[in-house]
Amino acid sequence: MAKEFYGRGQVEWALWCSFARASFNTGDVPQIFRTRIKRLLEIDRDLDLSEAEVPPKADYAFAPRPTIESGDVAYRAVDAFCLAIALDLLDAGFKQAEIVFLMRYLRPELQKRFPALLVPPSLISRQHYRARDYPDLPSYMKGGDRFADRRLFVILQKVELTEIGPASSRPLHPGPIFLEPVFCKGVAELGAKLHDTMPSRRRTVTILEVAATAQAVQEFLTAAPVIRRGRPKA
Repeated sequence: MAKEFYGRGQVEWALWCSFARASFNTGDVPQIFRTRIKRLLEIDRDLDLSEAEVPPKADYAFAPRPTIESGDVAYRAVDAFCLAIALDLLDAGFKQAEIVFLMRYLRPELQKRFPALLVPPSLISRQHYRARDYPDLPSYMKGGDRFADRRLFVILQKVELTEIGPASSRPLHPGPIFLEPVFCKGVAELGAKLHDTMPSRRRTVTILEVAATAQAVQEFLTAAPVIRRGRPKA
């Protein structure tokens, strides 16, 4: 995977295209969409989790602070990918502050898996690929044929009603708690995990599919035009 860097405007454009399912000739990015991204970056800059019960391994969820010399941030594709996941969580109803909190813990695993998610077969081409051509991938049945399953699902479990659990498991600070995320390769593994989890252990979970997101973000970043803008504040 090329270690290319992108400007803030290119990242915003690529994220907008991937979410709007637009063509490469999409128009300007709506200001409200830019503002959502800006707010996530600002919270990430200010959030201090050094005194958390279990501090995250990542110092940031999306991108490091800008250097003093330039004042700008050079974004990598994996940074844009993490922002895309955060926007998915925002669309699912998560609050911005808890998204950044959660992404600090998720980022190391997402960053480690990101290169493999870009390896064929493509999920954004909307084609089906024979399982025999990709023996290392899980598979699924459709119309009597078996196809390769490149999808990677993440099961998130947020406990908002912390008072229902034993006192020993309640957080020291107010707010929801997040159980350990579960990664599932393919829909068969996802189904098996949900079968084991619901409803005896949990009645509600949030499920994200992240492989198609990674591929879409990478494709649009590669095609992103150079966007001139004033110096960004994030």
